[in-house]
Amino acid sequence: MKNRFTILSFLACLSLSLWMASCSKEHENPFDQLEEEETKDSTIVQLNATSIEGLHANIFRPTCANSGCHDGTFEPDFRTVSSTYNTLVYQAIIKNDPQGSYTFRVKPGSINESVLMARLTFDIDNNSGIMPLALEPDSDWPDNAETYKQNVSDWIQAGAKDIFGNSPNTSNQLPQMEGAMARANGLWLERSGNGQSSISILETVNSIELFFAFSDDATGSQDLTENTLRFSSQKDDFENAEVMNLQINSSAQQQVGYFGNNVSYYHSITINPQDYAALGETIYFRAKIKDNDNPVIEIPADAGADYIKDYFSFTIIE
Repeated sequence: MKNRFTILSFLACLSLSLWMASCSKEHENPFDQLEEEETKDSTIVQLNATSIEGLHANIFRPTCANSGCHDGTFEPDFRTVSSTYNTLVYQAIIKNDPQGSYTFRVKPGSINESVLMARLTFDIDNNSGIMPLALEPDSDWPDNAETYKQNVSDWIQAGAKDIFGNSPNTSNQLPQMEGAMARANGLWLERSGNGQSSISILETVNSIELFFAFSDDATGSQDLTENTLRFSSQKDDFENAEVMNLQINSSAQQQVGYFGNNVSYYHSITINPQDYAALGETIYFRAKIKDNDNPVIEIPADAGADYIKDYFSFTIIE
């Protein structure tokens, strides 16, 4: 990339800080410690273009997370899927139009009340410009702008769901899944494929511990309620599945999470995998949890992506 493009992009994006957030290093960015979430190969995993991960892969990361723009310097932070979602949905805006029409960057279910759509469509105060302010030379935004804006609109209108298929109904964020692991005979079990597929369990194993890591912006992991788990041989049919209680442990297991960083696993359950599956079979599981504000949510929900559902599964192998 030629230097003149980098300089122009940087200068253009500096003006964005006047309405989104201060670039001052005195303001601590809560996402500075996040590991990169580029763990899914888009050539293998087919992303839904109107999901938050599809929007991040097609729009927010390549078009908006440029140096000096939404790269963690100020919010919204488009470096990762998590930081994108958590700095958009029900997050207060800084720059408004003269009429004060907007309260949130993204309000689930309402494109007319989401300033994100306005910023992509028109200059809200005849001074801030239309996003994106600057593009990389190889950007596909000019060719696909209308499609991409429609994808953003569709995501918002459908409830601005997170990667697990859930949508918040308050400004308090939904609990999030940080990881799922399994242990047998004191050893942590591996996953097939890229490390985010089904957990592999030898057919001779008759007892495993499943561990889950959850997080919430206002409720501690140990204070979450509901805390149940169901198993099914069908990826999308849990209607008649038995409800089992997850145990909340006083101390956490520290292990790698879904996004590659170490997380705390407080929730667990011990089962005999042979009670659920024979050799070669895959069993899917879903958790239900609740914070202090939102209704009970299921992780992953029916609307969750298939690869998330595959992550929440185990397979019996030789």
